[in-house]
Amino acid sequence: MIDLRLRRLRLLSQIVFFAVFGAGILVAGYHYWPLPSDFFFRLDPLAAIISMFASGALITGLTLSVVILLLTILFGRFFCGWICPLGALIDLFEWITQGYKRKERDQNRLRTLALIKFGVLILIVAASAFSFQFVYFFDPIVIMTRFMGVTLIPIQKALFKLPPFVVQHAIQFLLFTLCILLLSLFARRFWCRTICPLGALLGLIARISPSGFTQKDCIACPTCQKKCRTGAIEDPKAQITQPQECIRCFDCLDACPKNTRAFTFNAHLREKPEMPVLARRSFLAWCGSGVVGSAVIARSAVAMPANKSLLRPPHAPDEEEFLDLCLRCEACVNVCPTNALQPLLLQSGLYGLWTPTLTPSVGECKVDCNKCSTVCPTHAIGNFDLSTKYNLKIGTAILYKDKCIPYSEGERCGKCIPKCPTAAIAYTKQNDLELPSKIDYLLCIGCGICENVCNKQTLDEPAIVVTGYGRNMPSGVLDNAIKTYLEKTLKEDRAEDGLIKQ
Repeated sequence: MIDLRLRRLRLLSQIVFFAVFGAGILVAGYHYWPLPSDFFFRLDPLAAIISMFASGALITGLTLSVVILLLTILFGRFFCGWICPLGALIDLFEWITQGYKRKERDQNRLRTLALIKFGVLILIVAASAFSFQFVYFFDPIVIMTRFMGVTLIPIQKALFKLPPFVVQHAIQFLLFTLCILLLSLFARRFWCRTICPLGALLGLIARISPSGFTQKDCIACPTCQKKCRTGAIEDPKAQITQPQECIRCFDCLDACPKNTRAFTFNAHLREKPEMPVLARRSFLAWCGSGVVGSAVIARSAVAMPANKSLLRPPHAPDEEEFLDLCLRCEACVNVCPTNALQPLLLQSGLYGLWTPTLTPSVGECKVDCNKCSTVCPTHAIGNFDLSTKYNLKIGTAILYKDKCIPYSEGERCGKCIPKCPTAAIAYTKQNDLELPSKIDYLLCIGCGICENVCNKQTLDEPAIVVTGYGRNMPSGVLDNAIKTYLEKTLKEDRAEDGLIKQ
């Protein structure tokens, strides 16, 4: 009966944490939500390690993940079975598809495949040590933040009749998560037992946990072995349970027909089963792949192409540091009220894949909003309040008179002028027309509202385009040398592009 209660308690824990995770996605950035917007990231030791290795900085908000590591020492790899939202989603998928008859797999082969997750862990840690992090392909919290954002938020907007939430390339995140779920048709919890590097990290620590299972008077039926969803039980007598694979689901306790299996906190008195390990050659191969791969990508022609028009969220650091810190979780994209933040593909090279960029053609960066800074778990978007939001520029707008409606068509427009929050657009009056004459680079903060308005008027061919020039320079207090440099650079680039000078 106690064992059955443990199993039900685990199920309740999964439901609660999954609901809290989903609710946090929907209300992120609002003050009435009692938990920090990045609460689950604070529990993620893998994200903490990779972000700190890649950036070379201590991210204090992620140090809470040490608590998970300490609890893992005590309880084993419980996070995967009790808290992880991706694990809960996989269990739900397996429950829905329980009518699908999975083929009997060679357990020895699956145990060999289980070593892959340790190789992936070595790979991403080695790469992050050389400032190239791609943990966003493997970290379950990052994967679920993207997936839940593009599935729950559109439903929320539709129910409350709010402006639609549209994420460019969202289909990638949906298909990526679907592929992870479909792996469970090959074997139960296939992602968790063979690929997930967070599971590998927690599994290594679980090896020293004093908790575990004992077996007495076993009748050698294979029931618990077949019930084990991660293949942690190696033999029909259940004498060998690999602690690095056991996620504390307690299905084996519920399945045991004679109740001969028990969970105890003094399992350290027994000898630990020998852990399958990567061969030295495999370890070096994974480690070398991370180092060499990051170097090759960094040197490749498509790694980090110059993209002077690229806009980043407000108070984001310089590009190299931003790419090291950003987890590509799309939490900022989910919370942006105007849909202005959108994930990139290769516009910033392989390093910039799925990183957020401000897209004025979709929406502007609102003056009275700082939600993106409250949800970023790694401070890739620096903390700021509304009073200091525009102390630093996001970018600088450029006016192309050859595309401007009053100049090119002689018709009334000037809608960008009253919209500018800093009065950076200078204008003259001629024949009852308000003609934008130039943009003050000192006052322009790069919020993108002018481009957004102009884009609607010119049918996707705006006369004002916001670029990344002047990013993170002080707004409104630039000295003349910097102003002259900006103006000269802008004119030279326009001349190279064959554009008409203003």
